[in-house]
Amino acid sequence: MYRSLSKLSLCFVISLLLSGCVWLSDLPYRERRVEADRAFDNQEYILAAARYEALQDQYPETSIRQDIIFRQGIALYSASAYHESRVVFLGYLEKYPHGQYFEDVEEYVRKIDLLMSKAAPAAAKRLADVRTRADLNELFALLADHPTDSRVLEAIGDTQWKLGNYEEAVAYYFKANQIVSTREERNLNNSKLILDDDGQPIPLTPEILNQMDVRRRPLRVYGMHTYTSRSPSGDAGGDIQFYNLTGSVRNQGNELLRGVEVEVIYRDITESVLDVDYVKIGTLGPGEVKTFLSRADSYDNLYNIVSYDVELHWEH
Repeated sequence: MYRSLSKLSLCFVISLLLSGCVWLSDLPYRERRVEADRAFDNQEYILAAARYEALQDQYPETSIRQDIIFRQGIALYSASAYHESRVVFLGYLEKYPHGQYFEDVEEYVRKIDLLMSKAAPAAAKRLADVRTRADLNELFALLADHPTDSRVLEAIGDTQWKLGNYEEAVAYYFKANQIVSTREERNLNNSKLILDDDGQPIPLTPEILNQMDVRRRPLRVYGMHTYTSRSPSGDAGGDIQFYNLTGSVRNQGNELLRGVEVEVIYRDITESVLDVDYVKIGTLGPGEVKTFLSRADSYDNLYNIVSYDVELHWEH
């Protein structure tokens, strides 16, 4: 019995020593990580990216390597170093095909490809002519030549709507909004502007920064539009109608926000709640804009929805 107790005691001591060694060996990493995060929060993005890269080289097997690579990519993106950011993000996708930031990284790559695209916008006269004829084939040909022109996508959405293809229309409106949001994000960041409660750009002054810090309201939602749409008949028969809301969310703070989510509460004329929808946004870097699409599909009558409230949540 004493021998068994001695063995247990010895094992306990060894485990403590091993865990202590791991903790001690991790100390340099922790200090350097704090330095990198501090540079990121101070908007010294190039310095932060360099420090994150050094952490990868010095601690290639760290358990939070994914987080380091992700933050390096965002730091480069925030510094408008799009090519370098894209290389980092593509490396993440290749190394972690099922990683915790996979969807967020894909969204960054999509936005970078748009910002780096050399595709020219469609000529206004040609677009107006094609739009007047409402010919989908011509519009799709125009989109092939100008894939990043939001006006072409909106024209396709309008034409699909007139043809009664409501689901397709909403999809094209959403794509157009994504392009507009991405370009607006760049313009706002380059001009040092933020959005007020009405979605209007205002200068980012020290006083406003102070107010934001006091209020702790880094997120803004704006540019909201509603659409109704239908899907094919359900099992119970008859068309299922949807009430759709699209909009954009911007992180106006200087910190990386995780677990961002849009909660949309749909109400009737008596302010009673008809439906609640949650849309996952994921991670939002400083100054970043993402588009969302919410859909109400649980109510007694589509036309009873007369208002909605939008609430924003993130991990504190």
